[in-house]
Amino acid sequence: ASVPAGCFCNAGYSGAVSAMTSSPFYTSSCSAVACPSNSAGASVPAGCFCNAGYSGAVSAMTSSPFYTSSCSAVACPAHSRGTSVPNGCSCKAGYSGLVSAITDS
Repeated sequence: ASVPAGCFCNAGYSGAVSAMTSSPFYTSSCSAVACPSNSAGASVPAGCFCNAGYSGAVSAMTSSPFYTSSCSAVACPAHSRGTSVPNGCSCKAGYSGLVSAITDS
């Protein structure tokens, strides 16, 4: 698209592009959006991954908030108790071991 016809920031970026009458004939305030909660990475366009103990994905979008995220806490596994892996799980009576959060990046 041409600037007068309307340009937009790429997916994962927030801001605006506006036409000007002097060189370079546009201004841009497009900036990379930070990774959302429960995820990590440099920025949404550079790639975000769910934190340890969370499952899902982060994808860049062209409309606010400029990403979709399905990162959600993983439930404690069988034979353990607790609300979720990020909040901590412990083995039930009669079982031994350790539940540790990992990333799948």
